[in-house]
Amino acid sequence: MRRTLLCAALPLFLALTACGGDDETPEETAAEEAAEGALEGAEGPSEDEAAAAAQAVAEGFLASFAALDGEAGCAFVDESAQATIIAQSEGAEDCAEAFPEYVANVPGADAIEVGEVTVSTDLDGDTLIANVELVHAEETPGALEVRQGNDGEWRATRLPGTTLGGA
Repeated sequence: MRRTLLCAALPLFLALTACGGDDETPEETAAEEAAEGALEGAEGPSEDEAAAAAQAVAEGFLASFAALDGEAGCAFVDESAQATIIAQSEGAEDCAEAFPEYVANVPGADAIEVGEVTVSTDLDGDTLIANVELVHAEETPGALEVRQGNDGEWRATRLPGTTLGGA
């Protein structure tokens, strides 16, 4: 058993103490790689990931329009946008209850499609924001703004047919 452990440990010891042609030691290289990996993980999503997430949110949100499904529709928007939907309704107590009235007030809600998705950042350059153009043959419904929340989920922060809402 000892011989097996010694034989297994010897290649590891040699690898850690081996001298390559670099001026850096293996420990420095490993530390640099770990730091780079941590920075890459902290950077957040790429623009492509943000665009894909925004497209998925927009498609789900618009599917809830067709179904007049307030529970599903409100799951795709953040709390501020939900509050805006409620505020624009006549007496609704929650977003799901106010959702059908909200949809009825969006021009062309019955035939809106997802258009071009563009990704930019907030003014500080820290947060990716996706803008999803909404397309209708006869109306101009506006756009849907989508951001990643603190919980990691992507949600709409600004909605077509609302005057306020979002971050």
